[in-house]
Amino acid sequence: MLESPALAAAGDKDKERGGGKEGDGDNKGDRNSKGKTPPVDIVAVLVSTVPELRKVLVEPDRVVAASIAISTNVIGPTFRSKSFPHNVTGGVLDLLYQLTRLPNNQKAWKKELSDAFLDPKFFSSPISLVKSNWVPLARQFLISERERMTELLGRITPPTTAGVLFGVGATSARQETDKKTQLNLRRIAFLILAAETDTFVVSLPELEEKLVELLSATAVTSPSSATRGDIYLVFRALALRTSPVHISSLWPLINTELQSALSSLFPEEESDIHTDSSILQACKLLDTLLVIAPDEFQLHEWLFVTDTIEAVYRPNDWNPTALVDQVASELPSSSSHGTMVENRRRPWLAGDHVKELEKNGGDIRSELLRPFFSNLSIFVYEATYGMKPPDMGACEDAVLRDLFSED
Repeated sequence: MLESPALAAAGDKDKERGGGKEGDGDNKGDRNSKGKTPPVDIVAVLVSTVPELRKVLVEPDRVVAASIAISTNVIGPTFRSKSFPHNVTGGVLDLLYQLTRLPNNQKAWKKELSDAFLDPKFFSSPISLVKSNWVPLARQFLISERERMTELLGRITPPTTAGVLFGVGATSARQETDKKTQLNLRRIAFLILAAETDTFVVSLPELEEKLVELLSATAVTSPSSATRGDIYLVFRALALRTSPVHISSLWPLINTELQSALSSLFPEEESDIHTDSSILQACKLLDTLLVIAPDEFQLHEWLFVTDTIEAVYRPNDWNPTALVDQVASELPSSSSHGTMVENRRRPWLAGDHVKELEKNGGDIRSELLRPFFSNLSIFVYEATYGMKPPDMGACEDAVLRDLFSED
């Protein structure tokens, strides 16, 4: 059917009017959208700006003043928030890292970073953020704060029974002292692990003296033997970040502690000094030492594991002399787990299954230690003669995971 010219013209006008209204609506929408400014990530802008401050501001005093303003208004409120450390982002830590790289700028960031490290909640930081940001920050921090180790060691008091055995609130007071000592030991372990190799060689005599004092603690002293597991964490950090020759005086102490902790697993040797938690940390220390195999420790390795072919092919009348195999005979297990990933040796007592068991309060002796003791000599023998290199990254990661407990 043909449409008349008049109707066609009227239809075209209606379309034009309708199109005009739609166009007006679109233009209005465009104007509204253009009126809204997209949010700016000020932290990201500052991260890219801070490295150029010296070029922009030229004068050192103005650079320092700008850095202090950034730290006061961005870094400080973040670190002092009640939600610290869960409110800390990688961007904020990147910004702080850029501030630490500016010369003669310590007063802009030193207090904020120091307060963050000393905050008891610091060890609730996400492990991913610790490895990517906090460790580089701690390393940068130590460039100008070498005396920080001396300060932390000064916070550790020797065990005492004075005013602890009797009186109201003795248990709560002892627990409070234990908590403070454990936090300081964790800070020491973290700084050692974050630093370059042999950074704290000059502090080793004082550190050794403090550790020997703490290892004399009993269940009723303040601080008590509950701090033992954290001492073993310090030993692991030292083994990973100190050349073996510099800790030669520590090897007799480490060997004695390992023998004492493992021997406490025999029914007739049980004591209140070693808890399941501290025994597990001692086993992790042994695990780490067997993986990295320092020369000085290899001289005493036979005390703990069988280093002959009998580790793999055990005769019927075999009578083990190595401590681990003796404990394994007391706690038999048929479980079998590998310690090697790809082409490297790595700690056995590491990973999510270990962390979950510790967190949920599982039976550590039967579920972790039994299979560990039963297979350790075999694993060490095969790894040694297989010429597998140690996975140092896995060893360091295992220590960090024990230091930081994500909530």
